[in-house]
Amino acid sequence: CTVIDAAELCRSVHASPSWRRGAGDAFGILSEYIGNLNADANLYLSLRRFVFDDDGKNENDGNDFNSNETTSNENGLMTILAQLSPEYQRMAHAMRREFERDGIHLTYTKREEARELNNVIVGLESLFSNNITEKTKHYDINGEELVREVDKIVPRHVLGRLVRTAPAAAPTAPSSTSSLTLSSDNLLTNTLLAHSPSAALRKEVYLQSHTSIPENLRVLDSLVRHRHLHSTLLGYPSYAHRVLSDRMVGTPERVHEFLDRMEARSRSVYKRDMEVMLNAKRRMEGAASDHGKIEPWDVPFYTSLIKAQRQHRRWKEDHDANPAGGDYDEDESSQFAGYFSVENSIEGMKMLVRDLFGIVMKEVEIPTEERWDVDTLNNAGQSTTTSNGGLKKFDFHHEEDGPLGTMYFDLHPRDGKFVHAAHFTIRCGRIRNDSSGHGNDDASNGRDKSNDNHQLPIVALVCNLSPSSTSSSSQTSLSHSEVETLYHEFGHGLHSLLSRTSFQHLSGTRAAMDFVETPSHLFETFSRDPQFLSSTLARHYLTGLPMSQRRAEHLALSHTDFRGVEVQTQIVHSRFDQALFGTEPCSASFPGGASSTEMWERLHEGAGVPFARGTHWHSRFGHLVTYGAGYYGYLYAQTFAADIWRSILSKRMSSSSPEALAAVRREGGTKIWKDMLIHGGAKDPKVMIRDVLDREPSVDPFFQGMS
Repeated sequence: CTVIDAAELCRSVHASPSWRRGAGDAFGILSEYIGNLNADANLYLSLRRFVFDDDGKNENDGNDFNSNETTSNENGLMTILAQLSPEYQRMAHAMRREFERDGIHLTYTKREEARELNNVIVGLESLFSNNITEKTKHYDINGEELVREVDKIVPRHVLGRLVRTAPAAAPTAPSSTSSLTLSSDNLLTNTLLAHSPSAALRKEVYLQSHTSIPENLRVLDSLVRHRHLHSTLLGYPSYAHRVLSDRMVGTPERVHEFLDRMEARSRSVYKRDMEVMLNAKRRMEGAASDHGKIEPWDVPFYTSLIKAQRQHRRWKEDHDANPAGGDYDEDESSQFAGYFSVENSIEGMKMLVRDLFGIVMKEVEIPTEERWDVDTLNNAGQSTTTSNGGLKKFDFHHEEDGPLGTMYFDLHPRDGKFVHAAHFTIRCGRIRNDSSGHGNDDASNGRDKSNDNHQLPIVALVCNLSPSSTSSSSQTSLSHSEVETLYHEFGHGLHSLLSRTSFQHLSGTRAAMDFVETPSHLFETFSRDPQFLSSTLARHYLTGLPMSQRRAEHLALSHTDFRGVEVQTQIVHSRFDQALFGTEPCSASFPGGASSTEMWERLHEGAGVPFARGTHWHSRFGHLVTYGAGYYGYLYAQTFAADIWRSILSKRMSSSSPEALAAVRREGGTKIWKDMLIHGGAKDPKVMIRDVLDREPSVDPFFQGMS
């Protein structure tokens, strides 16, 4: 695991193409090796005989992943399994289930067939992901009017950094007024779609960026086919059934039930949001524009525009009610500008872990040999990162428990780097030596306080935040949405750092995939909390003054604006994911099978979500590889996070005095750590959530947060 985890990081982010290729090769070799281990009948039978006291005759025994059964053998003696601690029992069941999910019960010939299919799947997954990372589409914007629109939004010197590796065959002169080369770079695309009032420019940018990786359609078609063949060979009705068998939700049918309930409760808010957008478009572009409907390239622009207008209105109403407040600015665009930077965000993280957990987060030097933002083969050891600050490294230390682990921050874009945001585990935590022989019965009690017997975890947060325009990446001005992304990934990192388990296999985020987004969404919520914003996170880069409480409250309110659109889009993406990998998979290679693009269009039209025919954004949908059949988990986990926030943290953060606030913060943080984060995947997530809440979870707090 230590090697393959490091290879996963390097193939995704290393500055050197040679390193990325080598790491990709290593990842493929080790994936095949792990597949071979999971197909080793001798290992499997040894596990059954010596741990489960099972000779293998009854193939239906021991399939309950969450079972903690304590049975006796036929001689009345307790099995080895019954003598193990709950965590060791869970690990034993996980190992057995993993063997059986990979086809160990098959004949030798079919096991070999399953192994070959799995090797093909790993290769297709790598190809799909590499295409997203490596492929950039360049296209020309022609006409002085469109070029002027781009120049208003993105200065040429910034555009030069965003349009990376443009083809030399058709260079664009820096002073050209009639033609301009753009690229499918995510940051550039999102900026133009959100801020250009020109419908013509938005349409062109949308169509070009949403057709940028056509080769991935064939890769996805093959991936869907091979995942389905592999899963049915193993005895599952579909890939979705196989994936969901060890998730909290359990089955595809329950996923659809969950999505149906979420859609029913959010539909009215979505319809209202779309009507608001349509009215704004009619006022701005005329009633006859685009047949009076919202196009997909309209959504980013009008949601951004209306959010800004609402912020301005709220601000003005507050000022009119309290003219002496002295915190009003007629320019709504400046209300939140300049308050967020990498430096402020990291300082906020330091204060957060200190207040919640009593943890010190300290930046340390990075030896050259640890850096991956440097291409030593081609750049003589100079960082290739877009911003000058490069990679950052932090050690975490608890006042009682000692060192907890290390977290790297790789925050800005560069050529060849993974284009999304993600948390990578470089090394999982685990107990190295266990004198009891039975593991940790309770991860929060009886630990070696010095952590001498614990392998400390190492994780990396990888983002693609705004490139720096200053001499230090720490002073890079960020949008609030970028801060939300950073805190989301920080939640993942803390989950990995703060778990204390006996096995790497159960460490940190190696838990049920529809649970692991709960901590990340929980910590993302801090980036929107008015009290945390005004006291800690948001400080203006020029004056150093904190954001006022009123301004912070307005920012928090803006998160509820168009929440219906966000939720409905997530539901459609989740349904698409389930349709791809269901019992009737979307692959044209199957007789009568619909193509992925046809299903993408059908689901959007059925839900009334804007869609442009001929486009295929899903060819850039990297979660289909990492979260295939599990994308619903983001929305699923958001409901848990909203409940924990309102029940454990939100009420506690409203205490009157600083002393009382500090005490309740630590109380809430300790409960979240000791009842949930510390267990990683070593405990049933349903039990952990009940322990944190002291009751069954509810979806009501999630919908209370929608406008």
